Amino acid sequence: MTYPPPGSGYPGPQGPYPPAPPPAPPGPGYGSPHGGGKTNGLAIAAFVTGLLGCFGVVGIILGAISLGQIGRTGDRGRGFAVAGIILSCLWIAAGITIGVIAANSDSSGGSGAAPSATRTKPKEVDAQKMKVGDCINDNTTASAPSTAEPVEVESVKIVPCTSPHDGEVMAVFRLSGLTMPPESQLRQRASDGCKIRTRSRISRDPAANSLANSYYYPTDESWRSGDRSVTCVAVAANEGTKLTRPLAR
Repeated sequence: MTYPPPGSGYPGPQGPYPPAPPPAPPGPGYGSPHGGGKTNGLAIAAFVTGLLGCFGVVGIILGAISLGQIGRTGDRGRGFAVAGIILSCLWIAAGITIGVIAANSDSSGGSGAAPSATRTKPKEVDAQKMKVGDCINDNTTASAPSTAEPVEVESVKIVPCTSPHDGEVMAVFRLSGLTMPPESQLRQRASDGCKIRTRSRISRDPAANSLANSYYYPTDESWRSGDRSVTCVAVAANEGTKLTRPLAR
């Protein structure tokens, strides 16, 4: 085995190899998601439509189309598109909610609505079915003070307490006994029972001095059918005068 003579060596970098080529000019490279590219026009339109809220589902449609375009082209504006879809959905949900509330308010009359004709129209009921708090008109002298002659009453009209009325029902109670007492005794028991049950409330009313006590009590026929109810009614003390408001509670 031999070695090359001293000084001969191997060719160095300045030997027979050609020089390196100059660097190539920079190419276009790859796009960055945070730079370059235009903002998608439909995405902006979807956002503006969603802000306005008066175009219904248009914002949703524009946002969906723009998201598809952005996925293909790499344009910016994805946030605008998503925001436009969300805002449009919120506007639609708010509109539906308001519509439902308005429909329920219309069907129930609303707490601040004026009374309808159906609710304020006088309602005729059997005299035995009057309840405490009812304001009545009976078109007879039965609602006059208890000194008047009794008149048989079959029905009365329930009317609003804010309109002119003959009386307001203050109490209802039942008489005891199987046998109907004489007319005078029956009237006395009814009168005494009503005075006891209504005295305190009538005395609290600002117009107590202009009020009187009246009552309805069973007739011979209704007693035989089981009627024992006495209905106590506050009326105006002056005959022919109407009440125009509910009495103090």
